[in-house]
Amino acid sequence: MSPPFERSPDRTPESHEDLQELALRAATGSRRDLQELLHQIHVRRLAHGGARRILADATDVDDAAQETLIAVARGIGTFEGRSRFTSWLHRIAVNAALEVVRRRNRAGAPTDEPPEPDPAGGTLRRMSSMAATRIDVENALGRLPEQYREALLLREFEQRSYEEIADLLQLPVGTVRSRISRARRLVGIYLNIS
Repeated sequence: MSPPFERSPDRTPESHEDLQELALRAATGSRRDLQELLHQIHVRRLAHGGARRILADATDVDDAAQETLIAVARGIGTFEGRSRFTSWLHRIAVNAALEVVRRRNRAGAPTDEPPEPDPAGGTLRRMSSMAATRIDVENALGRLPEQYREALLLREFEQRSYEEIADLLQLPVGTVRSRISRARRLVGIYLNIS
């Protein structure tokens, strides 16, 4: 058996359309195509994008990306090609990142070493405050019902239009707008913002 993520020498997908075709072949059970698909996801760091927008810590992003690769390998048979493969992959990556947030919340936030004195006069304090805010936002996103979280992430982190989100989620634009509005309201409540 060949090592994981080994590249097939005779083909290298260059575009999203090529990845789409590769994913469809892998979905039919082709182990070789699945191996090439996983290699391309890994090399192009495609699993990192959605996670990086949610998680601050590089190790957490790598963990989520690894979980994404595993989920793709296990679930490729469910990919039917009704949406773009990259959209399907993005959804898995975001869910993996949110699972990392949920695990961290259940285990309690990790405590690093105490902060060092800040000779620069407040820089460390501001950076610490920014990190705490990001963690608070990650926690709030992790608490959202999935239907709201997904729409909000696509809008706020991916900068997608309402129409693109509606297409990705296969929902009417009005439903997408409603979910995003409710998600924003809930995040505000979770963050105690009036």
